Amino acid sequence: MAGKIFDPDYILRAWAAILIVAVIDLIWAGHAGLKFTGIGLAVPAVAMIAAFGFFFDYLGRAPQVAEAAHYCALWISFGVALAIYSYVVATLRMPMCDLQFARMDAALGFNWAKGFDAVMSLRWIFRYLLSHAYNSIYFQVFASIGYFAMIRRTDRMRELFWIGIVSAFITSSLAGVFPALGPFINGDIPSCSAVLASIRDGSVSQFALRDLTGIVAFPSFHTVLAVLLIYVHRPPLWTFVPALILNALMLVATPFAGHHYLVDLIAGAVVAAISIAIVEVAMRPRSVAQPQGV
Repeated sequence: MAGKIFDPDYILRAWAAILIVAVIDLIWAGHAGLKFTGIGLAVPAVAMIAAFGFFFDYLGRAPQVAEAAHYCALWISFGVALAIYSYVVATLRMPMCDLQFARMDAALGFNWAKGFDAVMSLRWIFRYLLSHAYNSIYFQVFASIGYFAMIRRTDRMRELFWIGIVSAFITSSLAGVFPALGPFINGDIPSCSAVLASIRDGSVSQFALRDLTGIVAFPSFHTVLAVLLIYVHRPPLWTFVPALILNALMLVATPFAGHHYLVDLIAGAVVAAISIAIVEVAMRPRSVAQPQGV
């Protein structure tokens, strides 16, 4: 049990990382005057799932169930901590970058309004597929946890979590430095962009946990997770092709369903690639130096 929890599965290290982000959230939110309600209701639920995992670890039975419980609890906690972090980082109130991003898109030949019109003119079945592909992101994460636990691919589950938390921290931090509302038409500002604007102008300072939404435009975290999910389902897993197709559809939908510039997607892909490289190097087994004879 000790070896599994402390080293191979990185469970306690993962909780430590989440705790660090939570402490940053607590201190920064207090300094910025932001208040988040409903967290007290989420803690017991997460604690119960985590305790379930540790209990099965202690029994030494159903290791797949224990592992799935561990990573479900970690992902829920990580999601809350990073969502709050994205809100507090927005209080940096750095200059908005929409004009620069729109100019970059134009230089790349991408016209968001025309693309949006083209998507909206598709047959309903194609719009349905794109919409559900975009909204499948977190379902894919938890389905992947269950699948990797079932086939005993702890390595892929570990990659999914650690690359996810590293990339989310990088993404949210960059969003604080390069904030943007994202493209929209006819003055119809998306609700997520309206939340970002309210944080920046100080008109709203209290947020319910259940109402937290994604306010990150640049880089696109949907793109990050799409690349990550394709990566962790890579061959020899048979799920690679379905993951590739589903996440390719998600990438097509992301600029329009998520109100993203094209440069948001490019930046998201770069963040994913850097995060994969960082985690793979960090988790690479170290060779043990052998003592030299004399």
